[in-house]
Amino acid sequence: MGGDTSPNLLLHAIVTFAESDVCAANFVLLGTAPLQKELGNLKSKFRKIRENISFVLSGDPIRMDENPLFAIRKKKNSSLCIGMRLLKEGKIDAFVSCGNTGALMSSAKLYLSMKKGILRPALLALLPTKKTPLAVLDIGANISIKPEYLVQCATLGADFQKSRGIKKPNVGLLNIGTEALKGTSLMQKAYQEIEKRSGKEFHFIGNIEAKEVFEGKIDVLVTDGFTGNVFLKTAEGIANLVLDRLKETLAEKEFEEQMGDLQKHLHYAKYPGAHLIGVNGTVIKCHGYSTPEAFLSAIKGAIKTAHSNKTK
Repeated sequence: MGGDTSPNLLLHAIVTFAESDVCAANFVLLGTAPLQKELGNLKSKFRKIRENISFVLSGDPIRMDENPLFAIRKKKNSSLCIGMRLLKEGKIDAFVSCGNTGALMSSAKLYLSMKKGILRPALLALLPTKKTPLAVLDIGANISIKPEYLVQCATLGADFQKSRGIKKPNVGLLNIGTEALKGTSLMQKAYQEIEKRSGKEFHFIGNIEAKEVFEGKIDVLVTDGFTGNVFLKTAEGIANLVLDRLKETLAEKEFEEQMGDLQKHLHYAKYPGAHLIGVNGTVIKCHGYSTPEAFLSAIKGAIKTAHSNKTK
């Protein structure tokens, strides 16, 4: 609920996945009465989902154009707020949403406790590079920032990559040049503070320009939420442009044979949403315009994370 894609389309994608043999999860769907009715119709046709999909009726969803703080106070029975409460109470292991980003972050701070020493949550996305996937944060949770938030992003990003098996992640700070004195005074201060932390937890390589991000030299890219969001969506737009031009040039069979792997690496729908990190709970944020394929990728990412947390 609350995204740009029809909830019915997302529902059908979940039902198809839940019916498959590869699905290893139970689902609690949160939505309004029309969606509950549609699920009832589907349950009459499919056997397996009667056992592994339940439904919680919610109130009006939080719209994209609503003020986040006002919305979560006014709409406590929205699917977003109910989901956060279920996560806090331990009734679900992960929460996936494609709704209002500001409301998601605000409700997470309201209902979930913050990790020790962390002031604000951040949104982290994994992007492909020439080598291993890169963790980029923040990509939209915090627009107005202070240097200490960027320092915390470096720590959170490094911890995330260490959980994926990278012993000592390389961290870079997105800037307009590589020199330490490049950028605004805020960025220069952040550079100094992150450099002080470099050593035991991670290795800080300094500033990195956007053109070098995908070379694979770093494991974590630190930036503010405004710049990170623009960077992410620009990268997605360029990737789509490249793929569309190749599709126009090559025959369909030739495109699939030669560009299938490239498409898998470049298409944002293949990547499991953004992790809201810094809070005690697994929260995955999808684009508001996420396709059913992208939504399922986020769900699969949430399942993987939840399984990983249980085995620690």
